[in-house]
Amino acid sequence: LRSAHHILKYDCHFDLKEINPKPELVDGESLYQYFKKKIISGEMAISSLERLEKGTFRCSCQRIGGPHKFQSAQVEFEMGGAMSEYYEKIKPKMADYDVCVMVNVIGYNVLVGTQLNVHDLSKERHFRKFRNAVTIKTNLAYAMVRLAAIKPGDHIADPFCGSGTLLLEALEMFKKQLYCIGLDVSRRSANGARENALAENCGEDICKFVCSDARGLRRHLKDESIDAIVSNLPWGIMTGHRDASDLKTMYEIFLRTAWYALKPRARIVMLVLRGLQITRIVRKLSGRYKLLSVNVVRTTNNLPCIVVVEKLAVDELRESIKAQLAYFNQYVNVSPEIYHAIHNEDIDEHT
Repeated sequence: LRSAHHILKYDCHFDLKEINPKPELVDGESLYQYFKKKIISGEMAISSLERLEKGTFRCSCQRIGGPHKFQSAQVEFEMGGAMSEYYEKIKPKMADYDVCVMVNVIGYNVLVGTQLNVHDLSKERHFRKFRNAVTIKTNLAYAMVRLAAIKPGDHIADPFCGSGTLLLEALEMFKKQLYCIGLDVSRRSANGARENALAENCGEDICKFVCSDARGLRRHLKDESIDAIVSNLPWGIMTGHRDASDLKTMYEIFLRTAWYALKPRARIVMLVLRGLQITRIVRKLSGRYKLLSVNVVRTTNNLPCIVVVEKLAVDELRESIKAQLAYFNQYVNVSPEIYHAIHNEDIDEHT
């Protein structure tokens, strides 16, 4: 259940093609007529309303895909209206209701069920003492930790830790058999994350939080000491970074610095708003990282991406160039001093 928003008790389902062979033409009125007919005939029923002798209910809708000729609000109004007319003793109510009936429209499939939980499950964990103004939901944190290929005993870091959600989720998943370190430039966030950790009995022996700029990662992490970095990178919306070039510079410095802290083949799992921008940076650093996957996530108002990269054991592009320079240097008259002035390093005679 770590990846769930809500838990539904299944009641019924149907395909919009049952209403119209061209499902994109189905409107709110058609939904109402079809659903009302099915309820009256007994082919469909809402079990929670069947058992309720009197009380209140709400009809809520989540809609993904399409195209649809209706909006979520129309689904709630029309299908909720059909339920209200059939179950006459149960009155519709938007707040403080007894039952919430969820209608999930996924493409052209419609799934109807009763919501069993009261609050969003993705908002319940890891915020006992402190919640940052901008924080990641725990179900998304769970997915990101899964993508990091973490094993018991690993060392995990989050350079933009906020409330500490990602690290605390990882610790809970692996029964505290990890060592975690979180960094945040905000002292309030670092202190708040520490309070959240202590509230879950995660002391500094397994989970440490530091107030530090992520660009100074190497001050707190030894080279090749980290098995995975999992982080929700700043999006630039709440932080005031209106210039995308500022974020680009920060992302690139972070990736360059993180390379030293990671063990060979270790992963970075990042949630970023600018997915295309971060992939361009990863390609720019292609000798250092291998791009494993990019998955777009649908949130309320944005489409961020989960980007997964893997550290290459050596900077293959850099080593290839060095080998070529070392080989051809024997055929040209370039002194070690001039070579160093051009490339800012000495000739590698053993390459």
